[in-house]
Amino acid sequence: MEDQNEALIDAASSTPVNQCELRPLTTSFMIRANAFWLGYQFYWFIMSVVVVPKQIEEIVGDQNKGSGLAAISIVAGALNLILAVVYGALNDRHASKLGKRRVSIVVGTVILSASLLLLSGTYSLWFYGFGYVCMTLSAIIASVPFNGLIADITPPEQKGAMSAVMGSMSLAGSLLGAIAGACFEQLGISGMYLLLMATLTATCHITVTSVRENSSMHLAAAPPLRWRVLARELVAPLVASRDFRLVFASRLLFQLGIATVTQFLQYWIGDCVLDAPLPPEQAVSVALIPLLVLAPVAAAAVPLTRRKAVVYASAAAMMVTCVVLEVATGFAMAVVAGGVFGLGYGPFVAAEFAMLMDVLPSERDAAKDMALWHSAMVLPQIFATPLAGWVLDYYQRVGIAMQPPSECLGYKVTFGVCVAYFAAGCEATRRIGAVK
Repeated sequence: MEDQNEALIDAASSTPVNQCELRPLTTSFMIRANAFWLGYQFYWFIMSVVVVPKQIEEIVGDQNKGSGLAAISIVAGALNLILAVVYGALNDRHASKLGKRRVSIVVGTVILSASLLLLSGTYSLWFYGFGYVCMTLSAIIASVPFNGLIADITPPEQKGAMSAVMGSMSLAGSLLGAIAGACFEQLGISGMYLLLMATLTATCHITVTSVRENSSMHLAAAPPLRWRVLARELVAPLVASRDFRLVFASRLLFQLGIATVTQFLQYWIGDCVLDAPLPPEQAVSVALIPLLVLAPVAAAAVPLTRRKAVVYASAAAMMVTCVVLEVATGFAMAVVAGGVFGLGYGPFVAAEFAMLMDVLPSERDAAKDMALWHSAMVLPQIFATPLAGWVLDYYQRVGIAMQPPSECLGYKVTFGVCVAYFAAGCEATRRIGAVK
């Protein structure tokens, strides 16, 4: 069986773009290659921070909004966890005259845009969950091959530079999403969706026309996938590589905290901030603008040669933010907290991708291994959002029943859990041997 595993990997592997002679990449090219990532992050900021929380509250009501958000997150997250890794393995073996990555990015973008039609109304939670699942699956089709494409074209000596550009594009997309989200009432749901479709289409076009791929038709001769072998190979990096396992754990723990803070910030503003100048769905975008402005500046200013130190400093900033959110009641403090969070979030985004590039077990199966790493960002949908949603609803009811009432007790407990996530992420990072 060991020989079969090796034969399967060797037969299925292909020569990535310019793998034999990877030329140095210019900054301009790296920006164009990562254009899709800007549009993708713009899309997900709008949907996850602005649109979805608002629509869930409209469907299930104020008292059950945390549990409603938990329900759709756990279903979509479970599917994402499995299918992202499987699709990454399949994409590594895709035979096409046009190459194995770009076609999938285009198809995923089209379906991702079309899935918005299923999320254009506030129907039952079941129907909305179905639309959310469709959106999640189309995101896998587009994003997993994109990450593989970036790994294919990046020379080893430029991994740090590429990770910085990718992180900057991610933050820029989120910043543009925050600006657009602040205009949600003016644009309306139809106008917002049209803007999302246009942005995704434009950024996808820039990426797929900027990067050339060689034909991967030689993969047509690869033997059929053996699913038991594939299942073992999918988790092999976690089993065989201690450092990859720790990088995975570090990202998972940090993303648990990050996802909880950003996912529930709109609800916190609506329930705990006494002087918000805008409706919660707009105010959350305004509060996050300092985060997204300072994050890329901090990411660019911090050297990545000492990646662990960057992660520790980032964690400290994000933990301070959580403590501020536990006690703040004014919108000005929410804006300040967003800025402090950005000082930690930006360097962390750049450092985590650089750490991944340091410990990738196999360049031949980059998309599969990166998809496994990507699942550490998906797992919060299965664990963090549902846990936080149930904790929030339960402790909110407990706080309201107290004498005197503590109307924001649920949020204090939820953000306290985030502090624990970040502390555990630092411990996982400390144990990584191949990263300084």
